[in-house]
Amino acid sequence: MGIREIKLDTRCWNPGENLSQEGGEYTHVTITYNISGSRDKIDRHIDKLVENECDLQKVDCVNTVIYWQSRFDGDSTEELNDNVKSSLKAKLREIFVDSSNLSHTTVTTYCMVGNIRAFAFELDA
Repeated sequence: MGIREIKLDTRCWNPGENLSQEGGEYTHVTITYNISGSRDKIDRHIDKLVENECDLQKVDCVNTVIYWQSRFDGDSTEELNDNVKSSLKAKLREIFVDSSNLSHTTVTTYCMVGNIRAFAFELDA
């Protein structure tokens, strides 16, 4: 049940990363994902989570996008990015890994965190 960060090529992204962040405010997080293998168990797990959490929503018009709101803080850009990355990893494990009913698939995610920056991960689900 590992999670690995995928390095994104950001050379062509303008104006860049870490544009702005207001401390203590909710940040919009868009999580897009791809499941290699059977997605049935993961879809059921996501549906169960969405029912019980008001800050997590499945985007109805597409079946591979989740919307999440969270608060992220940090006294520096590095600390903010570390806090976002740590929170994302925990949330992605919660969303995609049901330890009581593993799907034995790989999930690749791309996460756009408000106006902060993008992250990508690969999980064993």
